[in-house]
Amino acid sequence: MNTDELMAKVGQIEEQARYTLEEFPKGLTKERLRMIIALTKHIRSEIDRAGITPDPDQDQTVPGISPL
Repeated sequence: MNTDELMAKVGQIEEQARYTLEEFPKGLTKERLRMIIALTKHIRSEIDRAGITPDPDQDQTVPGISPL
């Protein structure tokens, strides 16, 4: 997966999450959440396959997002 493909997948996750918020609690919320999960699994497997690891010297937090 190249950088453009990775960014496209991240964009899809953002789009599906936005749709889920707009539709909550009605509509296709469950299906959208399944799509978000599938996209993140796909990205994770591609990152693992590529052997990409986080840089321990770089801050891994995302502003506005609490770490799990």
